[in-house]
Amino acid sequence: MKVLFASRYVDPNPIGGNKNVYLQMRALKDLFNIQVEALLWPKGDIWNGPVPAQSNIPKTQTFVQENLTYHLFNAPLSWNEMAGGNVIDNKSWGSAVAFGIEILKQIKPTIVHLQHRHGYWWILESAQKLGIPTIYTNHDWGMACLRTVLVQGNDKLCNGIVLPEKCGQCVYEGRKSVGRYNEMLVKSYFGRMLVEMAYKSPLHNKLKTKGVVKIPATQRATINYTRAKNIIQKLDHCFTPSNFGATFFNQFGLDRTKITVMPWYHPKVEPIKKCMDGQLFTITYIGRVTPEKGVHCILEALEKLQDLPPIQLKIAGSNNSGYCQELQNKYPHNIGKHKVEWLNWVQVDTLLCSTDVTIIPSQWIDNTPLTLVESIAYRVPVIATNVPPISELVTDNKNGYLAEFGSINSLANAIHRAVDHQSEIRNGKLEFSSIPTLEEYMSCIVAKYNKIFSKIEHSKKP
Repeated sequence: MKVLFASRYVDPNPIGGNKNVYLQMRALKDLFNIQVEALLWPKGDIWNGPVPAQSNIPKTQTFVQENLTYHLFNAPLSWNEMAGGNVIDNKSWGSAVAFGIEILKQIKPTIVHLQHRHGYWWILESAQKLGIPTIYTNHDWGMACLRTVLVQGNDKLCNGIVLPEKCGQCVYEGRKSVGRYNEMLVKSYFGRMLVEMAYKSPLHNKLKTKGVVKIPATQRATINYTRAKNIIQKLDHCFTPSNFGATFFNQFGLDRTKITVMPWYHPKVEPIKKCMDGQLFTITYIGRVTPEKGVHCILEALEKLQDLPPIQLKIAGSNNSGYCQELQNKYPHNIGKHKVEWLNWVQVDTLLCSTDVTIIPSQWIDNTPLTLVESIAYRVPVIATNVPPISELVTDNKNGYLAEFGSINSLANAIHRAVDHQSEIRNGKLEFSSIPTLEEYMSCIVAKYNKIFSKIEHSKKP
């Protein structure tokens, strides 16, 4: 049995990125003796290895790193959903699927397992056309949500129901004035021709990266919905870390028995707490410093809490974006009486052992963030947005403090409640659920692999 992980974010030593996929590959090889290889399109995904030249010829550059085999390709930008309105046009999609078929014929995997669908989930259709079993592990919602975050264009949470008309309107509402003009322009035949002509000019790559679209939002949503349904209902299995995810993918016709809900994993740890009496109450944010992660919300909430004793806020994550630098300029060292410390990527265990609470103020339906799992493993309570995947693991006032989506006042209230429970937090009196280990998590996946493999072997018998 050869398992092919089609994924982004597979570098064994990423700077600040998660090692989720790499750890799963390592476990398959070292703990379960399963042949596993990776197929990746290294484009903006914290990949530190080689990058092949762009080509529409179906070939890969293969190399071995840390005893794991990696197959790299670099295809035309038009095949990447992250450009050009997040939907690949039909011609490019067809070319990409054909490209994937030839690559898979060369690699000859028994099972194709997609993680981090960004850029090339067309590989699932390639595999399905070849009769290769397909598995998907859900890290986000982008396979079916054009905005990827399940937040509507009017900034309200989506209910998770995917319908082309609804999704098209959502995308339109979320675009800025120039984007809306683009949407209006391509509703007419003449407008579409103008944009097509512009795409044939030397400006085509710039237009793609700027998100200039060729067809209107509802039509793009219809194309995406049709592709998602066609692929998802043919999956041999789907792994998702939340019950919300199970319901989400079930709506595309995937039998519920083919969906397994498993929270992310973490090694068992015996944390040594370093929060001392007299130390400022410490709140720690760990993750990307980006708008959808809601870091600005923490700072605005602390501005409202000047009546509390001084608090120490630590922000650990990539800090080279314009968004992050703007926040640093506004709050370089303090937020009123509260202190703020801007860290880069640092050792997570050190942070978690020296903090009172972590904070996850997600401005989207965050799909069971790894910081949440790490916090529970270290028995650190969480201040977090009350969205479905998070609320499945966080019980308000029990192992965390939930805040309503989009409300700075509610987030400030959650922080206030955490400070009020400082004694219980530092004395370890909160209750936490158990988190599976990597071996436990992968045992479940391997069981599905073996079941699929047994069916393949049985079908070969005369």
